[in-house]
Amino acid sequence: MILKQSLKKSCLLSLFLLQFFFVFSQKFTLYGTIKDTASFEYLQGVNVMVKDKNIVASSNRYGFYSISLPSGDYTVQFSYLGYKTTDKKVSLTKNMRIDISLPVESVQLDEIVVTSSKNNRVLNNKVGYNVLSINKIKSIPALGGESDLMKSIQLLPGVQVANEGTSNFNVRGGSYDQNLILLDEAPVYNPSHALGFISTFNADAIKNVEVYKGAFPAQYGGRLSSVVDISMNEGNKQKLTTTGSIGTLASRFTIEGPVINEKSSFLMSGRYSYAGQVLNSLISLNPRILGLDQRLNHNNDINFYDFNLKYNIEINAKNRLYFSTYKGHDDFYSSNIDNAASLDWGNTTATLRWNHIYSPKLFSNIMLIYSNYNYSYILKDDSRHFRWFSDMSEYDLKADYDYFISSSIKMKAGFAINNHSFSPGSIEPRDSASNTKAFKLDEKKMVDAAAYVAITQTVSDKISVDYGLRFNNMLNIGPGKVYDYNADMTTVTDSTVYGHNKAIKYYQGLDPRVSVRYLLNQKSSIKLAYGHTTQFLHLLSNSSVGLPTDVWVPPDKYIKPQTADQYSISYFKNFSEKKLELTIETYYKEMHNVIDYVDNADLFLNPHIETQIKTGKGKSYGLEFMLEKVSGRFSGWISYTLAKTTLQIDGVNNNHSYPARYDIRHNLSVTGSYQISPTWSFSSTFRFTSGGFITIPKGYFYFGGASFNYYTDRNGYNLPVYHRLDFALNYKSKKNLTRKWKSEWSFSVYNAYSRKNLFSLFIMPDSQTLNESKAYEMYLFTMVPTISYNFKF
Repeated sequence: MILKQSLKKSCLLSLFLLQFFFVFSQKFTLYGTIKDTASFEYLQGVNVMVKDKNIVASSNRYGFYSISLPSGDYTVQFSYLGYKTTDKKVSLTKNMRIDISLPVESVQLDEIVVTSSKNNRVLNNKVGYNVLSINKIKSIPALGGESDLMKSIQLLPGVQVANEGTSNFNVRGGSYDQNLILLDEAPVYNPSHALGFISTFNADAIKNVEVYKGAFPAQYGGRLSSVVDISMNEGNKQKLTTTGSIGTLASRFTIEGPVINEKSSFLMSGRYSYAGQVLNSLISLNPRILGLDQRLNHNNDINFYDFNLKYNIEINAKNRLYFSTYKGHDDFYSSNIDNAASLDWGNTTATLRWNHIYSPKLFSNIMLIYSNYNYSYILKDDSRHFRWFSDMSEYDLKADYDYFISSSIKMKAGFAINNHSFSPGSIEPRDSASNTKAFKLDEKKMVDAAAYVAITQTVSDKISVDYGLRFNNMLNIGPGKVYDYNADMTTVTDSTVYGHNKAIKYYQGLDPRVSVRYLLNQKSSIKLAYGHTTQFLHLLSNSSVGLPTDVWVPPDKYIKPQTADQYSISYFKNFSEKKLELTIETYYKEMHNVIDYVDNADLFLNPHIETQIKTGKGKSYGLEFMLEKVSGRFSGWISYTLAKTTLQIDGVNNNHSYPARYDIRHNLSVTGSYQISPTWSFSSTFRFTSGGFITIPKGYFYFGGASFNYYTDRNGYNLPVYHRLDFALNYKSKKNLTRKWKSEWSFSVYNAYSRKNLFSLFIMPDSQTLNESKAYEMYLFTMVPTISYNFKF
């Protein structure tokens, strides 16, 4: 009953707001879609400017634009970085649809080469916002020559990473589970292959990446710290094309093209990695010469695959359908990390979308979404011989409506209903010789729903405002068993069993968002933002890497939803005829109901997991700096973050505040690319970060014949600093200009000066005094040269 009432409220709120704004009197409206001339893919973020009127709009992610004007004659300019600017003369005497195709701008070596984001960052209201084009991502050197979306995001200010190689990251003091990662609107719960060394996203299948770190728009919810919104390529509607790569660690192949005519297209992209075989071969040669850790051996089984598919069809001028899916899987065994067990994990997503143009002012996007994440832990060299398995999945219905009220007011409203299922863990024997008994934790189910409305309003020539409100609610439902405990949560006193679909626990709340932009002049602006966010999911993990054995759970009677309040101030300026962009931003964030664990916490297959968890507050504040050169033969950026994150949780660290594991004080990134000639280009990246913090045992004590750790301060050990230099040299054949087959060789070096960066810290009893402990550092590799061959025809 509670859930039905909440869903009813959400839907009524959305419908009321839509109908309310329909009563506004209409001017005449110019609207349509904007495509790439070569591929017919729709373009997001195209600037639509009415000359001499200081009226500017932009296309949404599906290429739709709408702008309302009094009747008259106008010159409308369509501009998009990397494309030729197009002017269109319009005599507006009625609602008019004009569809635009923009050609890619052909550039000579000595002319401007655009690599920047696709939005006018002076004029928009977005704070803590970055766009990474796929060309920019591919220009950044990466491990094994594999262009890596997640590693590119780690180079942005405010984004921290605490471990060598990992794809997971922390944003503005939040843990990595507080990042909402979307692939064509579907959530991806583990964005990493090979235990974090390569991300799950194949760059050949990706079109665009938007990153929100501040008060992100009201259509996004469910996470506290950031949104990474990834759009897949739609597929070339003009001609059949094939691209691929043969690399040191992985190979990939992509094919795209029209299905019947230019109204429909497809894209298929696959990738397979043989990293384990390569590592075994290198170790067999000579680990010392290759700069590998001398303790490494060649008993590794590391491989993964991923597959992307997308199909879209334009039914008519007002309706389009999209279907996209992703499937990825990892097998990981390394005796150096764990010689007794292997890990398997995988993600599956699917999205069906319907775009509909109701009128010149109203555009809708309706979505059905599926996402699954499953992971297992297989114990091999032990008499127990068991397999541990966990799984989570969700089915979502979402609807977004864009309503262009006038040239100065745009509304976005919608709702979402999400159905989650969690299998926290089960264990089963692998053969008859195993002494393990089958065991399974109770499954958990959660339904959450949300409705939102957001307004973008131009108040004056200098002031523009974004404001929005999101209503969130969630409900735990049975079957399930809930335990009662004594005051200190050590003894079970009673339990309650809930039947199928019976309500267990309900939470709700409102998330306001607001940002204000004040235009100082045509080259600079100041932006202020505030956002309140709510997160219903918790990730139970005692690792800073993001292991596949981490378990996601919903809030319940004892674990409340996480919330955060973030305040941001940003200054943005263009220099040198828009060739340089400077962003300086500061933020302050308070977090509530964040979790940590008691000493010697037992998280593995524990039916009383709530007894191992403590909740409290966190706060983070910092200063971010980014200077980016966006045009010319040389492009790149420098980013620096000065930040601090602390936690205050009763029952942890003697109730004193302490640094979070990902409290990284200094974070510096420098990246750049240089077009040497039409055939040769060079790129390089340098990173320097302070070390994060971990908790290590001071020693051991024995009680009842068992050994226990005893600890000093929580996260009291500061890890060493991290720094690394990478570079890549790319060569394109001159024949690329005259034939259909285009090829490119890429030579890259990861960790060029062989820095031994920490991968893991092992704590073991001292062999001399068994009641004390010693720390042993492990690194994986130093300098890693790679070569890859890329082709397209």
